[in-house]
Amino acid sequence: MSYVKAVCRFCGSTQIVFDESLNALVCAGCGLVLDEKPVYNGFESGGKTDSAPRYSGAFTNRVHDHGVGGTEIAGSILSHVKSGRTWAAKHYDIRVDKSNRIVKKGLTELNELIKILKPPSSVQETAADLTSQTVRGMNYKEKTLRRIAAAALYLAYKIHNQPKAARTFAQEVGISMDDLWEGIRKIREIVKDVKIEPQKYDPRTYVSIIVKKLSLPSEVEVLANKLLSATEEVHLSGKSPASLAAASVYLASIISNNKRNQLEVGGSVGLTDVAVRNAYDSIVKNTYIDIIM
Repeated sequence: MSYVKAVCRFCGSTQIVFDESLNALVCAGCGLVLDEKPVYNGFESGGKTDSAPRYSGAFTNRVHDHGVGGTEIAGSILSHVKSGRTWAAKHYDIRVDKSNRIVKKGLTELNELIKILKPPSSVQETAADLTSQTVRGMNYKEKTLRRIAAAALYLAYKIHNQPKAARTFAQEVGISMDDLWEGIRKIREIVKDVKIEPQKYDPRTYVSIIVKKLSLPSEVEVLANKLLSATEEVHLSGKSPASLAAASVYLASIISNNKRNQLEVGGSVGLTDVAVRNAYDSIVKNTYIDIIM
């Protein structure tokens, strides 16, 4: 408890204390509660050996200090408020030491990509961790940092079993395929425990992406998934999941009278119309489907 300058309106005592357990101003003379839940502008009390400052915010990999150092509150809150942004600007070099500046830049690049794709928080955190581990202690230029950030996000989707087609991902974040592979190479050179085996993705993963991008009705998605089930029975080989999904959506759009051409469907996942046509021919020839054009 700590004393506060005030006068008891009942007994006139000036022995007014702030009781933290009650969160109230109490008269030490007569016990009257003068004010409940007041705005308290004093210092927070703590043990003499308790030198740890208070922090706000949640722990996160998306900032260089994990969301801790940037929100430190030590001493009087009012003194920090009065210092304002000028203090923060002058003390930039103190707040972000030399070893963390490159990490901060890399995470800034990553957070820009996160704004574009809006991935789940688990994907965001994993991507931030990969980025931090890869760039810490290095002297990368801005372009390289962006490659690494994009690659970290791409790998994070895979790690959490939410894969994106590489070409589609590259288009969405605005980088070339060469830049994406270069970023992945750098991450794997430094973060040795990133071992993602080649996976055979379910074509249905791509169906919803194509339908959404082409603004097709839900009936097309349902029908395309049924067509994919038919292809599983005949075990089509040599076709990528993305091309099978695109061909199924193309075929479903025809059957449901919501036709889109092969160039549109393929382009939605970074495929050529030739890839869609070849997968389409395989589906029609190997399943019991007759298309009357």
